[in-house]
Amino acid sequence: MPGIHRSRTASAWTTSRVFAFALCALCATAAPGPADAVIIDSGDGTGNTTAPPDDPGWDNVGTKSGLTVVYLRNGWVITANHVGIGDILLDGGVYAHVPGSGVQLDNGDGTFADLLVYAITPIPTLPDLEIRANPSLPTGEVILVGKGRDRGAASDTDDPGIWTPPGNPVPAIPGFYWGNTSSLRWGTNEVTGYWTLGDPDTESIYTLFDDTGSPDHTPDECQGANGDSGGALFAKDGADWELAGIIWGIANFSGQNPNVSALRGNATIAADLSFYQDDINAITANPVPEPAVVLQLVAGATITGLMARRRHS
Repeated sequence: MPGIHRSRTASAWTTSRVFAFALCALCATAAPGPADAVIIDSGDGTGNTTAPPDDPGWDNVGTKSGLTVVYLRNGWVITANHVGIGDILLDGGVYAHVPGSGVQLDNGDGTFADLLVYAITPIPTLPDLEIRANPSLPTGEVILVGKGRDRGAASDTDDPGIWTPPGNPVPAIPGFYWGNTSSLRWGTNEVTGYWTLGDPDTESIYTLFDDTGSPDHTPDECQGANGDSGGALFAKDGADWELAGIIWGIANFSGQNPNVSALRGNATIAADLSFYQDDINAITANPVPEPAVVLQLVAGATITGLMARRRHS
């Protein structure tokens, strides 16, 4: 069975796919540079730093201390809870966080998800994002946006810097080292399924970093890395883009160095926002009030709690 890297110590065990897990948070000792962008396999890996032609909400994705946040509406943002509250850079401007406004989303059963909604000021002049309500898995191509580590040199699991004991797999698994340059970037993928391994407290979906030639490979195939936590996973419902997920973790192979590479078959894990949609919409329904009123609203939300919801089977 797999385990979650809430620290930098690996923990993994055997399932049909052997994984070790890591939060996509910035680790100051992992590399000499800051956290960068989702790793893409198209071109030389440096593209996709402006909005895609079919824009799902590029300007609504910002950064906080080298990690990623997503602006929703009415002065409210969402990110992974382990990213935490802070001032953000969004659409070329700096926005201050509203102290005391943070709400960690719960699962309706006394457990808390790795999801955090909080307020910023002033209210940005950006379009509202629609939260996905459909509990079915997104189909077709999705777009991920984040500020994790950039793509470095190509390599594979024959490289001892990537693969550590229990030993080299046969054949070698290709991939890329993480680089050190910095930019917000988007990539594409397809949702593989509900994430039922590892952390049981965040209802999640996941994508796989498929190899070129795979039937599931997309034109700008991407994989999350350190720094992508809080990033967006956009999916279409008909002709319209919706915010379907918030990236909170990655899954490596057992024995793969968790801090250096993206290999074919690694997973990017995102909270399934259809599970939390009612609560997100309730929190963000009104414009951000004065800080004292925010404290009252957050206290009220904590007292009333959230309705019980389905769990993925």
